[in-house]
Amino acid sequence: MKTMRVATLTLFAAMLVTGCSSGLLYTHTWQPLTVDMDRTRVVSTSGAGDIKHIAIYMASVAWDSAAIGDIAKKRGLHELYFADLETFSVLRIWNQYTVHVYGQ
Repeated sequence: MKTMRVATLTLFAAMLVTGCSSGLLYTHTWQPLTVDMDRTRVVSTSGAGDIKHIAIYMASVAWDSAAIGDIAKKRGLHELYFADLETFSVLRIWNQYTVHVYGQ
């Protein structure tokens, strides 16, 4: 019985370490917010705004702004070409969502 328990715990720990639990410990991804890239200009001027989010059980708190218009205004961008969303999460308790906008 003890051997079975040790084997189960070892398998569970291996799944957490190898990522089979779909980012339970740590996740850091980038995804496009705009999917139509037909004739989109490539630019180096960018801006970013983020939302920080803490979730514990049923309690959830989020702060800051990631509105695309706010980011563009703060960075002095008058034309926006595309945007990306960066997601960072640790233990699904601390989450940070950053919107990156690109334009002139």
